Amino acid sequence: MSQITIDPAGRFSVGGENFVMDMSARERRPSTSDAFTIVKNEPYLRVYEQLASVFSPRSILELGIFQGGSYVLLDKLFKPRRMSAVEINQQPVAPLLHYVTATEGRFVHFSTSQSDRETLGRIVRDELSDELDLVVDDASHTYEQTKASFEILFPLLRPGGIYVIEDWSWAHAPRYQSPEAPFAKRHALSNLLFEQIMLMGSTALIAEIRVWKFLYFLRKTETPPGGLEREQQSEGHSIFDQILNRGRDWSLI
Repeated sequence: MSQITIDPAGRFSVGGENFVMDMSARERRPSTSDAFTIVKNEPYLRVYEQLASVFSPRSILELGIFQGGSYVLLDKLFKPRRMSAVEINQQPVAPLLHYVTATEGRFVHFSTSQSDRETLGRIVRDELSDELDLVVDDASHTYEQTKASFEILFPLLRPGGIYVIEDWSWAHAPRYQSPEAPFAKRHALSNLLFEQIMLMGSTALIAEIRVWKFLYFLRKTETPPGGLEREQQSEGHSIFDQILNRGRDWSLI
């Protein structure tokens, strides 16, 4: 696949669909019938473009879609059999609904939390035919909710699957250092990355973690221990209970 060409205004096309990058903090452009809005800049696009050249997921689940541009872009890049997404906002995005309706095996759920265990489980089982190969989390960016999604979905991810978490480093940017800054009272999302690194070191569940300043992904081991994750999930335990830390406390920042 040839590299996607992005014009100076942040416009580009993939698979017959048009996109507009909008990274503004407020009053972002809504998606229209002419072009989907995507809140990702070129570095994000290049990571997914490269991943799509070497990885072919059967099913994708996206957490957090805003105006649907990322959903359509992932669909066009990876060409999965099935794809679904959840979005906490109640207002449906009309161009995305039209796209989903016109494309077989495509689903989207508005007014749905990324940590809704029952709904996520049903999506993976019914809509994605229990073939979850790629998860992209671009939802709350909060430690608690992002971790909850991972605890639910990583055990359902098929061997060799990839789990992406975007915008993990926000707590370390200068504009988030003030006591009045957004998320000032929330734990840093980077805590989850630290915990996942410890989980990788403690178990054979995670084969690889690749980190960029703006996102990271985990690749699940091709042949994980037989059913251990699913058993722990059914018993109500967290996957992170398997971390070996020499009995020492881990403090969140």
